[in-house]
Amino acid sequence: ALGACDLGNITDKTVPDLRQYRKIRAAMDKLPGSMAGIHMTKFANNLFTRMSPIKPEIKFRYLRGGFEIVGDHPRAWEAKNLYDYYKDLVSEIKLDVAVDGDDNVGHEQPFGIYVNILHTTEIERESGGFGKYVQNQNSLMFAYNYGRPTTDYRDKFSDAVNQALGEHFEVMSITFQSPDTMKSRPTARSGWRVTPYAYVLLKPLGPQVDRIAPLKLDLDFLDTSGYVVIPIESPAVVVDATDKKGLQRPIADLKVTQTLDERQADDGKLIVEITATGHGLIPDLDEIVDLKRENFEIVNIDDQGVLPNSFDKDSDGIQIVSDRSW
Repeated sequence: ALGACDLGNITDKTVPDLRQYRKIRAAMDKLPGSMAGIHMTKFANNLFTRMSPIKPEIKFRYLRGGFEIVGDHPRAWEAKNLYDYYKDLVSEIKLDVAVDGDDNVGHEQPFGIYVNILHTTEIERESGGFGKYVQNQNSLMFAYNYGRPTTDYRDKFSDAVNQALGEHFEVMSITFQSPDTMKSRPTARSGWRVTPYAYVLLKPLGPQVDRIAPLKLDLDFLDTSGYVVIPIESPAVVVDATDKKGLQRPIADLKVTQTLDERQADDGKLIVEITATGHGLIPDLDEIVDLKRENFEIVNIDDQGVLPNSFDKDSDGIQIVSDRSW
C-alpha cells in the first residue's frame, strides 16, 4: 500500500496505493472470533516499534496510512503522539508562490515568481530559522545539521523546480535568498510570518501554458524517532501566456548608465554600453530609452538579458534586485 513490500525500499519516489488501507482494515475486521482484535492490537503496537528502517521522508506517509487502518486504537498511542506532531508541523508551515506582477505573462518574455515560506512564529523558533535551506552544506568548509545528515538543500530544490516546471517553462535562473540576511517578516495573519526563499525566472514554452505547477520544498525536523522530512507544497498558480508580450513587470528605483566608446569612430562606428539596475525585472531597452537618434543608424543591439541577482536586504517588502545590459 505504501509503494513497496519492504519498508526499507520505500522512498519519496515510490507511489502509494491509497485504496488499499481500507481494504486491509476490512480484511482484519473479518477475521473470526477474537483474531480480529488480536491482529489489530499487534498492528497498532508495531506501528511505532517498526519505524526504525523507515526513511525520514516517508515517516509522515507511513503513519498517515497506518492510522487509516487502526483508527484511534489505544495501543498506537506512541505513534499517535508522533503523528499529531507531524500534523501540527504541516498545519503551521506552508509554501507560497506568487507571480511578480500581473498574471498576464505572455510567452515571448521572461517573468518571475517569488517562492516564500509562510509559517507560525513557533515553527520558526523551533526550526532555528530557514537559512540552511538555501545552502549546499556538502560544499561548505564546515556545516553542522543538528544531528541530521548534511544536505545540498539548494540543489535539491533546484532539481524539484526543474522537474515540476520543465515541461511547460524554460527555467532561466533561480535566485536564492542569502542565508546571512534571511529573515522573516510579519503578515496580516496574526501569529504568522513570511520568509522569502527564492526567486525563479521563467519563460513559457508557448501560448498554451495556463498554470504554474505546484512546487515542493522538503523541511526536516527532529522527532522522537530521529528526524523526519516534511514536504510542503505550494498550490498551483494560474497564468495567461496567450499574448506574445504580457503586461510589463513591475519595476522601481530604475537606474540607467550609458557609456560611449569612441575607439572605432574613425571607421564610422560608435558603441554605447547601457546598463540598468532596479527593483523588479528590467524591461526591454526600447521601454526605458529613446532609441531614435538623428543622423545615426542603429546597426545592432546585443541584449545580455535580464538577470535577477539578489533580494534587497534593506527593503521592508520582498523585492528582487536585477540588472540588464546592452
